[in-house]
Formats: sequence, C-alpha cells, structure tokens
Amino acid sequence: MPVPTGFLARPRNWWADRRRVPVLAVVIALHVGLILLLLLLAPPLPKGKPGITSMVAVNVAAPTPQRAQPKPQQQKAQKAPSNPQPKPMVTVDDAPPAKWSFGDPALKDFDLSKVPSADSAPAQMAEAGPPDSAVVGVAPDGSKLYAAEWQREPTNTELAFYLRKARYSGPGAFGLIACRTAPRFKVEDCRPLGESPGSGMGYAVNEAAWQFRVKPPRVNGDYQVGTWVSIRIMITPPGN
Repeated sequence: MPVPTGFLARPRNWWADRRRVPVLAVVIALHVGLILLLLLLAPPLPKGKPGITSMVAVNVAAPTPQRAQPKPQQQKAQKAPSNPQPKPMVTVDDAPPAKWSFGDPALKDFDLSKVPSADSAPAQMAEAGPPDSAVVGVAPDGSKLYAAEWQREPTNTELAFYLRKARYSGPGAFGLIACRTAPRFKVEDCRPLGESPGSGMGYAVNEAAWQFRVKPPRVNGDYQVGTWVSIRIMITPPGN
C-alpha cells in the first residue's frame, strides 16, 4: 500500500523544528546579554537637551609647592611692627644754638661776580708765566744760544768721575759747553765753548753732559725743543 509522501515528511519537519527552538533561544539570549553588556559598559549620557551633545570641561589644578617654614628668627622679624615709632628727641634747655659752617671761613665774603671771565683767564696766565729765556750768544749752527735752566741739577757724584780727568778742577775752575735740547729734558750734540785757562774743564764737562737734565728754552711763552742752550759748570769752595 503506497504511503503518502506528505504524511511521512510532516513528522520529520516537525521534529527538525523542535530541535531548532533551543538553538534559536540560545542565540536570542546571547544577543540580549550582549546588548545588556554594552549598555552597562557605555558611559552615561550628559544631561542636556535631547538631540544636542553637551560638553563637560574638567579643570585639573596643578599641585601647589609647599612653602618653606620660616625659621624662628624670621617669625620674630615678621611679628615686629612694620612702622616702628621714633624715639622721643631729648632736648637740653641750656644747649648753645647750632652753628652751621659751609666750606672755608676765608670764603665768607667771596663774591662770584668779581671773578674774571674765562676769556680773560688765558691772557692773565700768559702774563703771570715765566719770561722768555735770555739769549747769551750764537750756537754752533748759527742760531740763537739761550741760557740754560736746570730741570734737575747734576749731583757731585755724577760730576766727580769726569772732573777728575781735568788738569785742574779746584775752586774757581769752570767749563762752558753748548748743547741742543732733546725730548724728556735731555741734551745732545754738546760741544765745548770755553774753560778756565789751562784747566781742561771744558772737555770734562762735555763728557759729563749726557747726565744733564735741562728745560728747553722758552720763546714766546712756549718751550722750544731742539734749540741750543749754554751750560756752565763752576767749581766752588765747600759751603758756598
């Protein structure tokens, strides 16, 4: 007897559907659990109007450094009053009145209006300066020969070695030379001009002249370096 096809297939499909139900339930449960887990892990939405995202700003304050504790001396200084009261002034009834003195007492009657102006000062200085050097002869080159003025007189020690070479260097002996002035009060190109008769002092003085220090002649108020001067060395008795 032939069996209907639909009759045999119906129990088999029904049995397959029954087996799919637990699987489907497990899948649904897994999805529900996953959705719940996502909801629990998601951050809470900020309060605000619906549909508008609100931003929350968080200010993090930097840690403040600890200040050093003041020492006991500093604490005492801080406790001291900032404006100390001045001490009372002690006055003496019989004290003499104070006298104020400014500068030199000799300037008490000084009058600034009587001081000459700066324009007249150079002329007065020129008038008060030393006179020009005197002309005493003719130099070896034919120019004027001026009287010498010592910047530093030679010592006996500086002259003794050279004067011993003279034939006579006793009292009254002299030597006369002409020298050209040089920078730093030195002399050069010295030449003998005269001497006491037969003494040989002219050549002795001429050899010692490298030690001499002489001021240049003064002409028209100015010192003229390079001009000629006459230098005379004379032996005098002790005590003169």
